[in-house]
Amino acid sequence: MAKPCAVFWDIQNIDVPKGQTVDSIVDLIRSTIIKPYNLNEISFFCVCDVHQLPSNFGQSLTALNVDIVQAYNGIKDSADIKMMDLMRKFVKFSGQDCTIILLSGDADYRGTLSDLKRLHNVSIHLIRLANSCSPELDKMADYTFMLANGELKLVKSNVQATSMD
Repeated sequence: MAKPCAVFWDIQNIDVPKGQTVDSIVDLIRSTIIKPYNLNEISFFCVCDVHQLPSNFGQSLTALNVDIVQAYNGIKDSADIKMMDLMRKFVKFSGQDCTIILLSGDADYRGTLSDLKRLHNVSIHLIRLANSCSPELDKMADYTFMLANGELKLVKSNVQATSMD
């Protein structure tokens, strides 16, 4: 049975790279992580100041069933705070052993994700850009993918293979 997952995109931390589109990023996540890891996408959130989001991004995200969540204008870390709240709500709804896919390199998420892992056995799939990720966040993730050159590449896995003795 597929594990429930939710995607949380901090688009102010990881913007759409040059030469790519919102559609290509969402498709990469779904085809490289969600399907191969047998995950069931419950929610896909993009948290940002919607007034700063290019209109074509908003239209594409909406067409792809991505929920655009407004962060509070001008308040420092408001997108991070909103996203951590959404993560806790997702885990409360989904229960033990769910998966969070995070597009960010921001260390602000480390504490919340660490608590969710410890208390609810949540697995973390981190998507980051080259040279733009907190070492603590990277260390805590079960899987780390790097978004580069139009691809999502698995660069690290902390998951130990279990033997069936």
